[in-house]
Amino acid sequence: MPEIKLAQLTGAEALEVKNYAAAMLGVCRKMNDIIGTQIFQILSLNARVIYFPLGKDSVWGFTRIKGSMGDGQNHKPFVVINSSIPIDCQVFAAAHELYHIWKDDKVNLVPADVIDEITNDRNELKANRFAAEFLVEEELLLKELRIYGITSENVSFKDILILSELFCVPYRTMVKRLFEIGFITKTDRNRFLNKNEQEVLIARKRYSLSIPQSDERIVIDNLTELAVDAYENKRITFEKLEYLLNISKLKPIDVGIEKPSNIPFPSDDVLDKIMEE
Repeated sequence: MPEIKLAQLTGAEALEVKNYAAAMLGVCRKMNDIIGTQIFQILSLNARVIYFPLGKDSVWGFTRIKGSMGDGQNHKPFVVINSSIPIDCQVFAAAHELYHIWKDDKVNLVPADVIDEITNDRNELKANRFAAEFLVEEELLLKELRIYGITSENVSFKDILILSELFCVPYRTMVKRLFEIGFITKTDRNRFLNKNEQEVLIARKRYSLSIPQSDERIVIDNLTELAVDAYENKRITFEKLEYLLNISKLKPIDVGIEKPSNIPFPSDDVLDKIMEE
């Protein structure tokens, strides 16, 4: 079996990130809650988020910390999440970006191989570890291991797939998380990490587990909500509404708005003639 070499944080660095993730879970009041796709709402409270299909082999996401200029008290950074990647990868990318927003305060780009931790950039390694700690909190993970009767001696490929589905994180993230908390050995970690994408896909089908899909969504922060509100308050025309919604590949009917009738209302003179008849 080939050796898996991963860049790692020092013990002190890992402890620092763990404590910071725990503190932020407390701030978000999520200490006893599996985060999963809730991460998108947490991210939206801290940034203006754009979801766009950049391609399955493209970057997972990136952040512009400075955000929009002249935004006053509402100043927020911009984050782009690649919606061409599976939803569990989007979850991980969102948590990774949160670290940079909360702690690092630097422009960041999340490469497609971020999950493999082949970088020696300490900030990127810390962001990865933060994402793992935030999304798969140790006590919650240990609780689920007890519920499913999974022990260090009997942990299986299927078990890890179930856990990754439960926490909505990539399979490789869950393998490394089990190693990080000392639940599996380095030998087991390498054995499980050597499973390729095709093997993971086949196993998910075999065990009737969900297969994370990309949604290819286009979401420009709250543009859709603002456009609909503007139309309903008669600030923009129906044609302008169509244009704005089309940016997100939506039509007015998708948000419950039908095209208004183009039949002009008759004038008073016309109405008088009709009455006379």
